[in-house]
Amino acid sequence: MADFATKLMCLFLILGLAAPSLATEYVIGGSAGWDLNVDLSLWLNGKIFKVGDVLVFNYDPKLHNLVRVDLVGFTTCLPLNILSIDTSGNTIITLDKPGVFYYISSLFTDCLSGLKIKITVL
Repeated sequence: MADFATKLMCLFLILGLAAPSLATEYVIGGSAGWDLNVDLSLWLNGKIFKVGDVLVFNYDPKLHNLVRVDLVGFTTCLPLNILSIDTSGNTIITLDKPGVFYYISSLFTDCLSGLKIKITVL
């Protein structure tokens, strides 16, 4: 009986360690990246984001940036309440909690031209 319990505990331990590997890495915009030439609403279609997933934003930092904003900033394209900003050209974000997150490019007319994305994390 103790042998069965030991095997069962080992199985749960292995499954518990394997769970984090179920995270998915999403390259925003696919091979084109974070760019005006991508229809981000089409790219989002069918994707379900979960805690632990990773977002990768690849972009030319001379042309775009990545700004996390609130709903007002997302809707108006006015980054008045900046929650974070990155200009590296390669931004990696691990989704560490559920909620709705808004990202825009605040350079030039990027956001008004559609370079913004709403990510809902379950």
